[in-house]
Amino acid sequence: MAEEWDITRKTVGTVSIWLGTAALFVPRALPRLLGLDEEATRTDVALPLLVRLIAARNIAMGAALLVTPAPQARRTTEVTLLLTALDAAAVLTARSGGDVARRSAGLSLAVLSTSAAGALRWLRR
Repeated sequence: MAEEWDITRKTVGTVSIWLGTAALFVPRALPRLLGLDEEATRTDVALPLLVRLIAARNIAMGAALLVTPAPQARRTTEVTLLLTALDAAAVLTARSGGDVARRSAGLSLAVLSTSAAGALRWLRR
């Protein structure tokens, strides 16, 4: 169990850092890839700031997971999964209002499902 938890911690931390870094440097392109309206990604002046704020959070959470020893990192991983689930839920809510593309909602639903399954699995142990 400890080795499995360590692999999960490192995987979630690494993915968080990579996604955060990508969003930090291409704050208009990454949302476009995820299904945001192309016109909005070009003209919305607040978009780069908001994407970079989320990027900073992802990088910080990923770094916390990688530097925290495995026994203490369980809570950090759970918080990271919760934040991921909340992000996905926000995208799904935006989809219901017609603000994001179908592929973005599909990706968010997959992330939400994976996060929920992972959190339930780890909380049962």
